Amino acid sequence: MSQNQCEVCESPSNISCNHFGARTCKACAAFFRRTVSMKLEYTCIEHLDACRVHHDSRLICRFCRLQKCYEIGMQPLLVKSKNERKQYIRISKGLVRKRSPTVEKRQQADIRTTPESEEIENEATPGPSSVSSDSVEVQETLTKFLNLETSMCDRRRLLYAETPVSIVLEGGREWPYDNATLRMFDYKVSQGMTKNDFVMILDYARGMPGFDELTYADSVFCYRLVCAVDFVMNSAYYTFKRGIQHEELVLNDGTFIPMTPTPLTGYEENANLLFQSQDDLMKFRALMPLILHQWKICAPFAQLAPSYEEFCIIKAICIWHVSYYRLSEQGRQVAIIQRDRLIRALNYACSLDSDDVGERFGNMIMSLNYIMEQIRHVVSSFVMISFFEILNVDQSMIAITSFWNKSAIPTAHSS
Repeated sequence: MSQNQCEVCESPSNISCNHFGARTCKACAAFFRRTVSMKLEYTCIEHLDACRVHHDSRLICRFCRLQKCYEIGMQPLLVKSKNERKQYIRISKGLVRKRSPTVEKRQQADIRTTPESEEIENEATPGPSSVSSDSVEVQETLTKFLNLETSMCDRRRLLYAETPVSIVLEGGREWPYDNATLRMFDYKVSQGMTKNDFVMILDYARGMPGFDELTYADSVFCYRLVCAVDFVMNSAYYTFKRGIQHEELVLNDGTFIPMTPTPLTGYEENANLLFQSQDDLMKFRALMPLILHQWKICAPFAQLAPSYEEFCIIKAICIWHVSYYRLSEQGRQVAIIQRDRLIRALNYACSLDSDDVGERFGNMIMSLNYIMEQIRHVVSSFVMISFFEILNVDQSMIAITSFWNKSAIPTAHSS
């Protein structure tokens, strides 16, 4: 291997010196420091413990990346010596640093007295711990939405995966399901979202900072929008976590649809011969085009390979960004404040696993375009399904979708 390449991911950039005992790029150094200091544990995404660890991969298995860090001689003790002075709070699978004024002053004093050689060895790159992205507000915003999403994950796991409460209480999961708990989608029994779904989404909405500042009319609209965003984004994220290579669309209720070969839409020639009744055919025609359209965003979303932190924040940004165009003047002011805070939190989340934060952040923001296009499509489809009573849906679902008849959702670049 070239002396100008990272010994972990073989990246040819940012190889300035040794990091924690080995010659690595800044991104791998930041990954190792964060993993060790936060005591994170990973599972191999392919369960082979031999995934390809290379900088040009869209998704690098964190378990195998960590194993390679150890193999090339990176030393955890060199991380501990610096991070024992930092204070953390636990969030889901990891920890996020929260500095008190006393700790901040002590760290500044340590920096002035630390020998230059120790700085180069142990903290050769500031990575995600830079002061500019470590404000209390950013940390609180990230913490809040991680907790909200994790709570929803736990509830879906209990509700749809039939997981014992004792196991759910262990926490630490970034999506509710796994291969053993996923079930094949059956259009015959599908009824859309149920009251259980609406309740857990209501708890999420009420937990969002700024939601309690909205008027009643604004809060009703915002809640309805959260339902739509959750349907679109969580399905895309769950599909990504399952592994896009499996070519299975995972829905929020833990069911999945094989996408190879491409499912029928019900409009093919002589498709009616495959169904026992006209009602079955009409229901199938209503559901499958919607599902096939949802699959279109799964590939670009998987290529984006969002971390759990990035997913939680981009979902919240989408909610407040779209809400802005339909809220009252008072509600718009709330939306602007919350959206700006979330954008700063997203920038920080992008710094956790990326060496090029600017490019990563830009890609995340651009993803709003196709996400919101899908939200518009999903909602209009549900309006049609509810209007023609194709599904025996919960009355709450009809109320949730009815307001979309009034206007369309703007794009990310709407003014």
